[in-house]
Amino acid sequence: MKLGYELGTGEEVSIKPSHLIVTGLTQEAGKTTTLESLIKRSKKRAIVFRTKIGEKSFLEGTKIPPFFKDKSDWQFVQGLVESTIKEKLRSWDRSAIIRLCKQTGGSSLLEFKKKIDEKLEEPKINNFERDIFTNLQAYLEIVLPKLQSINFSSELDLVEGLNIIDLERFSRDEEVQSLIIRSVVEEVLHNFKDVVVVIPEFWKFSPQKRGNPCKQIIEEFVRQGATNNNFIWIDAQDMSGVDKTPLKQVSTWILGKQSEINEVKHTLDQIPLPKKSKPKPEDIMNLGKGEFYLVTIDMVTKTYVQPFWLDNDRAKKVSLGEIKVEELDAPETLTPFKVATKKEKKVSEVPAIDF
Repeated sequence: MKLGYELGTGEEVSIKPSHLIVTGLTQEAGKTTTLESLIKRSKKRAIVFRTKIGEKSFLEGTKIPPFFKDKSDWQFVQGLVESTIKEKLRSWDRSAIIRLCKQTGGSSLLEFKKKIDEKLEEPKINNFERDIFTNLQAYLEIVLPKLQSINFSSELDLVEGLNIIDLERFSRDEEVQSLIIRSVVEEVLHNFKDVVVVIPEFWKFSPQKRGNPCKQIIEEFVRQGATNNNFIWIDAQDMSGVDKTPLKQVSTWILGKQSEINEVKHTLDQIPLPKKSKPKPEDIMNLGKGEFYLVTIDMVTKTYVQPFWLDNDRAKKVSLGEIKVEELDAPETLTPFKVATKKEKKVSEVPAIDF
């Protein structure tokens, strides 16, 4: 799969299909263009999530309805609660979740909430359990009404090329975005082949010091997905605050411009070269748009990533320094995304609840 051209030599650079991560400053490194270009050249079906208000990336694709499959195993519920409260649960809170999930069989969040409601009605409940269950009840009363407001698809119907799941309207609802992303990742892992899933804002959906509904399934995906040629591609501005467990399974690192000194250090630490051969901090800080250090098992090379809209001849001239990156302009108009025509179906597992 072509990535671009080596800076200075103009030699073509290619990478093997794999789990990969692209890092760099937003708006300055060219992460999104890199991912868009690789998706087009991979010839695979790909899924991207638009999670931020006013996103202008990933326009050339097909918009499909969000997919959600309800469940309530204890890891899922723990991640949901930690995502909502933005902190790690205490061990006794986790134990309470495990006991309740075993009683409901992990069937749905609604059944889990009903069990909590029943527990709080028991006259002999002690104050310790009452505090735990009251908190859990409050968390679910935040999340469930939001889920009820969405027309979900009961099937993940993918078209050829780029599939876009638009979650912009939930940009302030991390827990809702997390539930949808988790369902999609899990469905691809178990029921699809030859699919790329792009995870945006990785610090949010796989945080280092707390849970998230996506964390467990992302770890499973990076361990097992490649068996069916399914790959996760990570979009991360930097590596601070990101859970390092899935990163250990990532074999392709595309490292772009950083300005904060600690992130520069993290980038340099990821380049396995002798100290004398390593780039200097200023080399990372002065990378141009579309310029990255590619790190794989086989090589380390400074590469200009060829944008999907740029021809081979001019891309090679950029890598040789004959054309400046600043002189290149992306097309002013790109084909806007299409909308999938299949009718959306509302998920029956999350019926209306009177709170």
